[in-house]
Amino acid sequence: MQREDSALFHMYMKGIILLGFTMLLFKLLVTGTIQHFMAPRMIPFVYITLFLCLLFGIIQIWRSWMKHTKHACSCGEEHDIPATAAGSILYYSLFIIPIITGFLFADSVIDGSVAGKRGVNLGGRTMNEQGIVDPDENMNLLPQEPPEDYYKKLENQLHRKKKIVVDDEHYISIMDIIGKDVEGFKGKTITFMGFVHREPPMGKNQLVIARFGITCCVADASVYGMLATGDKIISLKDDTWVIVTGVLDEAVYMDTLFPIVKVTKAERIQEPKIPYVYQSFQN
Repeated sequence: MQREDSALFHMYMKGIILLGFTMLLFKLLVTGTIQHFMAPRMIPFVYITLFLCLLFGIIQIWRSWMKHTKHACSCGEEHDIPATAAGSILYYSLFIIPIITGFLFADSVIDGSVAGKRGVNLGGRTMNEQGIVDPDENMNLLPQEPPEDYYKKLENQLHRKKKIVVDDEHYISIMDIIGKDVEGFKGKTITFMGFVHREPPMGKNQLVIARFGITCCVADASVYGMLATGDKIISLKDDTWVIVTGVLDEAVYMDTLFPIVKVTKAERIQEPKIPYVYQSFQN
């Protein structure tokens, strides 16, 4: 009888944990902070997960209220439950602590300190402490293949514009296109926003304006940005969010040709609600 009561208790706890994950996912979806953790293309899977956690959580709690429930399954394996109170606390803490921290810290986002560790993608090449990494050695897996002629059409649109305004939807694609045709875009005016990041070799009037780009989830976040120079950026501190306007030029940094923005205007702004950008193939 004691063993049956113990089994019912553990069944009940598992149901509570599943409902806890359901409430956490619901909160992230309602507040929109789910995009602090994954790309929009992955959100439909979150809805599926939420539904399954809710369903199985209810089933577990309902079964725990029923006496003479058959607890064993027919898989042929033993499913031992913790025999001591200490074991149960340790066991369930592995699930309860992530739920609690999710409610407490769900609004936090990764900051510029991560850029120094992962490196910054400047036009298809990553700059880090080891130098410049060839794009073939640092290729990010795209979530899907771009439509035929997508990059060609976008590049033609950019070449026809006198002033390029980089929006969130095309941020990654525009940075890649400009980085691969530095001389072709030289002299054009560009406006974009991002956070300030400096690498150790840079001078006071040189920095990177960057954004975190996410393919699937925050674990695969990469830093995409562009070199910037000018007197108006000297006083900007790292992790400050700005909108900059300037003229595209070319610069050789670490023996590699990069686009660089000669900043004519820099405006400090608040960090946007969704600070990340996501790869999109919409023209």
